[in-house]
Amino acid sequence: MVKEPPHTGETLICPVCGAKLTIAQEHPLEAVRSPQKPEEEILERVENYARLRGYVFDENKQEIVRGLLEKNERFGDFYCPCRFDNIPENICPCLETRQGYVNKEGSCL
Repeated sequence: MVKEPPHTGETLICPVCGAKLTIAQEHPLEAVRSPQKPEEEILERVENYARLRGYVFDENKQEIVRGLLEKNERFGDFYCPCRFDNIPENICPCLETRQGYVNKEGSCL
């Protein structure tokens, strides 16, 4: 079964980062993060990402969320709380996580 491409105004969950996105235009495809309070957005994103990947958080989940929120307040996006450099590759989920490091090693670092 072939799935239809998303339509303008449709909301979906990004399979890469778990963010809730709204389709802004169809050709070329452009999506924007749905407006949410930072606390709601990051909790939803980490839950979606974990569910999509089959991950289970350990006892440090609240510390991770707090770190993401602090970096969002300070730098304007959800940069990985475990990394010092606030560069695009370290926006949560960071590049290493997206490339499977967590699957191989069992944790993010």
